[in-house]
Amino acid sequence: MGIVRQHQLDLSAQRAALAASGGKQPLSTAPTVEAHDLPLKLLVRRAFLSAGGARPTSVEQERIMGTNDLVDEFFFDRALLAGMPVCRILIRGQDGRSLGSGTGFMVSPRLLLTNEHVLRSAEEAAPSLAEFNYRMNVAGDPEPTYRFHLRPDLYFFNNVELDFALVAVEPKSVDGATPLSRFGYHRLMPTSGKAVKGEWLTIVQHPGGAPRQWAIRENECMEDSLADVLLYRSDTAPGSSGAAVLNDSFQVVALHHSGVPKKDASGRPMLRDGSSVDSLDGVEDSLVEWAANEGIRISSICAHIDQAAPENQGYLAELVASREGGDILSTAFHASRRSEEVTLQPASVAPASASTPVYASVTGGGRLELGTLVLELGEPFAGLAARLGLGTQRNLAGNVAADMTDVSVATETYKEPIIDIDYSTRTGFDLNFLGLDTPLPEVNDPSLIAPTKSGDSIIPYEHFSVVLHRKRKLAIFTASNVDGRTQVVQPQPGHDYTRAGLTGLLKKGEMEKWVLDPRVDERFQIPDRFYTKDNGAFDKGHIVRREDVCWGKTFEQIQRANGDTYHVTNCSPQRGNFNQTGKSGIWGQLENFIGSQADSERYCIFAGPVLSDNDEVFSGTERVQIPSRFWKVVCAVKDGKLQVFAFVLEQDLSTLPKEFVVTPVWKARQKSLAQIEKLIGLLSFAQLYHDADQI
Repeated sequence: MGIVRQHQLDLSAQRAALAASGGKQPLSTAPTVEAHDLPLKLLVRRAFLSAGGARPTSVEQERIMGTNDLVDEFFFDRALLAGMPVCRILIRGQDGRSLGSGTGFMVSPRLLLTNEHVLRSAEEAAPSLAEFNYRMNVAGDPEPTYRFHLRPDLYFFNNVELDFALVAVEPKSVDGATPLSRFGYHRLMPTSGKAVKGEWLTIVQHPGGAPRQWAIRENECMEDSLADVLLYRSDTAPGSSGAAVLNDSFQVVALHHSGVPKKDASGRPMLRDGSSVDSLDGVEDSLVEWAANEGIRISSICAHIDQAAPENQGYLAELVASREGGDILSTAFHASRRSEEVTLQPASVAPASASTPVYASVTGGGRLELGTLVLELGEPFAGLAARLGLGTQRNLAGNVAADMTDVSVATETYKEPIIDIDYSTRTGFDLNFLGLDTPLPEVNDPSLIAPTKSGDSIIPYEHFSVVLHRKRKLAIFTASNVDGRTQVVQPQPGHDYTRAGLTGLLKKGEMEKWVLDPRVDERFQIPDRFYTKDNGAFDKGHIVRREDVCWGKTFEQIQRANGDTYHVTNCSPQRGNFNQTGKSGIWGQLENFIGSQADSERYCIFAGPVLSDNDEVFSGTERVQIPSRFWKVVCAVKDGKLQVFAFVLEQDLSTLPKEFVVTPVWKARQKSLAQIEKLIGLLSFAQLYHDADQI
């Protein structure tokens, strides 16, 4: 079920011809595996799981009912490795706007494979990004992600008929801190794609732009005789286009590209309500009666690459050489077989508890620690660990753990920072701060401005001003004076100039509670409780950076500016991976860049969110439209002349919880509305409810 249907491969004529020739039954009448086929199925399954795979005993053969879903434990070890080269593709326009998402995976040290309908041209690929490690940790919390620019200017090759695209990826992450080699790659084998009917397949994907998910069992290969495609049953969704389809040995056998709808007697696609349509163009995916999924065989993709792909700067030669090994799984297999005797023993750390984070670490001697267990894997594995970027001591999120012995987590409490409530002292933004005239921007429609109780349009604070939107309750813009000269601050003995000292929150675990501005009616402000009761969806993002305005000649002036930044008028909902530098947040990185790069130590900044009418709505303690883009304009002086630098940054809201989201804990308990009707037996729901059923 790809995100763009118009480029999906239409193989209906091929299937019809095949059925007419007596080769195979049409998809809609494909035979199912009955109980009397089970022994044969078990034999096939045993053949698939080689090298210590699941081999049923005679007792098991008599006791296993239905499908045998047993796998060896090493299946999950391999799966974790197999997921590393898979990434979410953030499809963007030339102006930086988000246009959607897809899935892709590395197939050589520098090339990524996805669908043609995900990246239709080099021009479309150029502004897009590949995001690795977009997954949840053991606690169900987001892990740090690593974004890389695509480089179609270095290599790009795609094909409409086979619906694939190859594109080069920048070798360093956007922030320059992480190498692409950390995530490894999968081999594209010319002999792959030969999955047999009845074989189990695994699909690694980012459905709907969500964190990495797996369809790991009951994904049966349904058809093995179509020339270029595999048909299989699996859970996929829009955004899964470009996912890796793997066999039980975790070899890539296909590139997922679309869903196959069930057809009526006349060959027309069927909907879930029993009706049929001439075309699925414009039809919501959830309304379609899907019969299977379809992937392009890797063997067909390899054959076309060998025949038609151009060579450029060694990229094609590298891709062909990658077929011989060096991929993430073969490297792990060889390292494991060359390793010393494997031993399992308790780790020298305290037993894990509910509040104890679990850490994985790899030492130079090949010692892998997982919580309270230690796995001795010998020197070869240590080399593999270094190749995969596992470093010395890292937690499961991939971050270096500072101290495993300090696992206490302080209880967070919210407390108002020190704020000078004598607002008569505030003069706001200085129009002549740079020695040149820097007037405030003009709001095109003054009726959008939320006035103060005294009727003013501008809310003045210490070193900055805010103009507030009356309906969105967010800043239309902020204007701040920034002075980084060290001589401006005259430290006074006995005063604490740290963040804790300025806010007065000196106890461990105390967090700043943002406050309403009493000069503005409450109905124009988003209260602090929206952010504290949003289940961690948002940070309280400073529009005016706290550090930028914390300057002055006295401690009192600096503390006043610090407190002023904690008014909710200066706040906007921002995702943590956008706002925080520690989470590779680009907003925080830009703020740091501006602070360190200005030629003059005095400058002015105008900033705010882009308040679009189609911004998504988040329902917390109140309904708030969340801006996806933010802008910042920096004004500096060089050689007596004004210089202006303007930036627009976008936060990813694709995983933002909407009105109702079923988490993995409850997914297993979710039933279709039809099942509920059958279970109750006493009532029926109107068809409109069935049409809206989300299962």
